[in-house]
Amino acid sequence: MIRVFFLLIWLPALVLVQHEKTFLSEYIYVDGLAFRQQGLKSIFEKYGPIKRSPTDYECGFHSNEEQGKTYYQFIYPQITWIGSAEDGRFLADRVIFDQEGQIKWVYFKEAEFSGKSTQAEGEDFMGKNAEPIQIYGREEEELFCLGGRFTHSDDGFFFLFKQGKLIELQYWSPC
Repeated sequence: MIRVFFLLIWLPALVLVQHEKTFLSEYIYVDGLAFRQQGLKSIFEKYGPIKRSPTDYECGFHSNEEQGKTYYQFIYPQITWIGSAEDGRFLADRVIFDQEGQIKWVYFKEAEFSGKSTQAEGEDFMGKNAEPIQIYGREEEELFCLGGRFTHSDDGFFFLFKQGKLIELQYWSPC
């Protein structure tokens, strides 16, 4: 009886987990650089040196207090990189896509998205429908969100679409 109960509870959960699409972060590139695990030298070579900005996240994977490290952002016009000098690794925290399609998000050889990509293309790749989303300070914008999670991890990213076009990518970690 107990076995049947656990099967009834866990079987639907396992089926849902198996159908959730996750992404191997080591196969993601943004503007030609590794999305995650990017060294500061490569960032500076591509975009030029820039003053670091301190972060003050209350919680999550880039919280100074929670992680016991000091995190910084390097904010360029279209890409914000975040990371810790202690680790020497930075990731693309925010990407603003241009309408010309110059800035690209690439996953392995499976997909490439830019500011020319449509919401329908994103939905097709992710295998689900975009959901409306409200972001503090941007309530006037009608934004739609598609989220992806990294394989074997609690963090991920989401794409933002406005009027059916990809406009932004944001990194996400649990809080």
